[in-house]
Amino acid sequence: MPKMKSKRGAVKRFKFTANGGIKKWNQNTSHLSHNKTHKLIRHNRKARYLKPTQTKIVAGLISK
Repeated sequence: MPKMKSKRGAVKRFKFTANGGIKKWNQNTSHLSHNKTHKLIRHNRKARYLKPTQTKIVAGLISK
C-alpha cells in the first residue's frame, strides 16, 4: 500500500505550535491594499490560532 501523503496546500498554510495548537496567517494581505483600512492591514499582520474543532480537521490534513 502506498504512503499516505499530506495535503501540500495545508502544509504551506498552517504550522503546529509547541502546545499542539495550529497557527495560521491571515488572508487579505497580499494586494489591493489601497482599498483596505489601515486598521484591517494592521490587524492582519498577526497570526491567528485555530479553534479546537478546526484543529482536528487541519491536523488530519497535515500529518498523514
